[in-house]
Amino acid sequence: MPQILYTVRTTCRDVQQRGRFLAWLSPNHIAGVLKGGATSARIVLLDRASDTAPAVVETQYVFPSRKAYDDYIRDHAPALRADGLKHFPADSGVTYERQVAEIAAEL
Repeated sequence: MPQILYTVRTTCRDVQQRGRFLAWLSPNHIAGVLKGGATSARIVLLDRASDTAPAVVETQYVFPSRKAYDDYIRDHAPALRADGLKHFPADSGVTYERQVAEIAAEL
């Protein structure tokens, strides 16, 4: 049974907003996702092309199975996403993209 890699790409207007986002993200939000079934989490800061480029954060979560991920999406994600939107509403300029993938191998 393959593990699931769930990635949330968050785009912030600038590094200051990214700093506020990171302060919200860890430890509380990540702890909620881990409590919801993820076995690990990683925060990745993408390189910026220039000082005026958006500041992008990828948060990668590993779930032990598709069922564990589906349970998380059904039972935990709605409240965690609502909390994120409370702190960073649509008009804040913060945007989210989500991707789900199976982990084929770890070397």
